Amino acid sequence: MFDFENLEEASSPAKPPELGVESAKDNAVGRLCRSKLGEQEADELLGQLLRLHRPNDHAGYLAVIADSNLGEPLKEAARAKQQEEENQARIKAEVEARAKEAEEQRKAEEEEKAKAAARAKQQEEEEQARMKAEEETRAKEAEEQRKAEEEEKERRAKQQEEENQARIKAEVEARAKEAEEQRKAEEEEKAKAAARAKQQEEEEQARMKAEEETRAKEAEEQRKAEEEEKGKAAADAEHADDVQAKADAEAEAREQQRMQQEAAVLRGIITGSPGAREEARKQRWVVEEDADSGDEALGVLSSLGRSMSTWASVVAIGFSFTMSSNPMEAGRQIANMCRRQGGIYVKAAQTASSMEFAFPHEVLEEFQSLQDSADPQSWSEVESRVRKHTPGGIDAMYESFSEEPINAASIAQVHVATRKTGEKVAAKILRRNIAASFDRDVKDYLGLLGMYESATGTPVKWMMEWAMEELKKELDFRWEADLQEECQRFVDSKKELRGRLAVPILHAELCSRRLLVMEYIDGCKLIKAPEHFDDWDYARDVPAIHEALETWHAMQLFLTGHFHGDPHPGNVLLRRRPDKQRPGQCPFQVVIIDHGGYYSLDDDTRKLYAEVWSMMDEPKNDAQKTARRDRLKEIMAGWGIGHTSRFVLEQMFNGHFGSADPTASITENGEARRHRWNWMHQKRDDLGPPVFADTGKMPPALMKAFGVGNFTRSAWTLLSKGRKELRGWDFCKVRVGIMIHWAKQSPGVRRSP
Repeated sequence: MFDFENLEEASSPAKPPELGVESAKDNAVGRLCRSKLGEQEADELLGQLLRLHRPNDHAGYLAVIADSNLGEPLKEAARAKQQEEENQARIKAEVEARAKEAEEQRKAEEEEKAKAAARAKQQEEEEQARMKAEEETRAKEAEEQRKAEEEEKERRAKQQEEENQARIKAEVEARAKEAEEQRKAEEEEKAKAAARAKQQEEEEQARMKAEEETRAKEAEEQRKAEEEEKGKAAADAEHADDVQAKADAEAEAREQQRMQQEAAVLRGIITGSPGAREEARKQRWVVEEDADSGDEALGVLSSLGRSMSTWASVVAIGFSFTMSSNPMEAGRQIANMCRRQGGIYVKAAQTASSMEFAFPHEVLEEFQSLQDSADPQSWSEVESRVRKHTPGGIDAMYESFSEEPINAASIAQVHVATRKTGEKVAAKILRRNIAASFDRDVKDYLGLLGMYESATGTPVKWMMEWAMEELKKELDFRWEADLQEECQRFVDSKKELRGRLAVPILHAELCSRRLLVMEYIDGCKLIKAPEHFDDWDYARDVPAIHEALETWHAMQLFLTGHFHGDPHPGNVLLRRRPDKQRPGQCPFQVVIIDHGGYYSLDDDTRKLYAEVWSMMDEPKNDAQKTARRDRLKEIMAGWGIGHTSRFVLEQMFNGHFGSADPTASITENGEARRHRWNWMHQKRDDLGPPVFADTGKMPPALMKAFGVGNFTRSAWTLLSKGRKELRGWDFCKVRVGIMIHWAKQSPGVRRSP
């Protein structure tokens, strides 16, 4: 019903409504109408009320509203509001009922979840118990299988060890028997020689006696003839004296002329004149020199002692299990023996360090780290050799000549001297006994490598036999003199090398087969540079020196095919650059020494070698990669290589496991790394194809070219290890980039696919 009480209150005399609909909206009656009716209906109702309005007659409002049908909308609104309140109460009751029902359902679900969790926990406990039982069963079976495998492995290892020991023992006994037979043959030959010498002596005495008797008879006859001629001779004496005097005068004039010429030549040599130096180059291979007396006997005694020491080591190595089964341990045994023996053995080990495919990485690093050193020969032993091979003698040519060597190696030792011109020089003197001991040392070393080859199945002798034959040339310093001057001309002709790299100036007028004299280098070895130079900067100097040295290697290999084959860290010196440098430029110059060991690739091999390297950059697409892969396999098959990708990783990329053959797929690269790893760790069941299918097809000089990058690897590793300044610098990748660049510049090289 309509709330008339509120209407009466709203229309009380204290608050008379104001005229106008807008003002009526704001009084109590208007607010009540708007709360019960819509805005438009309320405005109509108020309008009619105002038209019937009489001032101060509030009761009239009530009458109009009560008697008029205009109150129906208000009543209807009241009823609607009441209905709404009832609906809200009903809805509230329903909501409360549903909430109660939901709560009961939630409690039921929680109870069900608790039951399910209990069942799951029970099942889990049962499953764990079952799995534990199964695991114990499997563990027991695995332990039984492991024990069986270990027993089988021990049985096979024992059998292999017995077979290897028997084979090695047979080889050692055969070598000992051969040595004994050789010794007996030598003794028999000595006895025969002594008998022949005695017979010859007796025959010589008889002959001399007959000759003496004949001479006595002839002397008597001559005496008589002389007496007869004496009278005649007296007459001719005066004439003969005149003829002899004339002949003596002519001979004296010729002798004076000869002495003047020799003095002029000697003065040219003493002063180091360009003419004397050039003449010495022309005469280098014309003048034949006698072998040095005493070398052969001394060398035989020395080499016999070394040979006995070597084979004592061979026996010790041969009867050990490691020699016959594990290249890692066997290689270390060889390296240790070479370190103990020194001399030629160290040179041989350094040469073997280029054979990445043949020895584990750690063994190669040991080979590379060996320094070619030996006990120096005393001055009394070498002085006569220096005097013999120095024109005019030591005193005439030098102001001073150090009796103590600054370096002593397997083939030679180096003394410092000062010439009469004031120039400081290094004099390299060949060791007195090296020529005779060389062949025996090499023979013993190759015998040891033969045992390694037989035990591991890795071919090594084919390469080392050739390398040792080439090494023999280093016993004649005339070869080294030619090669050193050739390298100097090459460096001076290349703008990429001038200033960055140098070769000691050779004093050719003082060089011979046994003596080499050159400019003294005031500097240090490569690995000693950080402590030698106060202004050494790792970030600036190490990459710059590395780039200079690798550029020289690459230019030699690809532009000429004639290359230095022994650039180990001991043969790389550093000194300050003599020219001016730009700000931030490396102030040091690389100096290459020891030029006795050079090797040459024929022109066709050089072009193929360059083509292989030119394919080592990243291919543009899969089609190019496939074409390069086919071409690479074709070339390498011609060189007898059976495992292409492994050869690329080991010989071209120096065994760097982080590298990849760019012509191979991911799978092929992964297999190559796995096969190398398995070979290094003696997992022979998965080695892949052999690196060399036929070593007879591989030119040894080419193998040397592939391995030349290994020589300085130990130096770069040492210089860059742990240096924050060189973080991110990878010398192997830089070297590969340099090799690729110069391979593409190689004259006549075929364009890669």
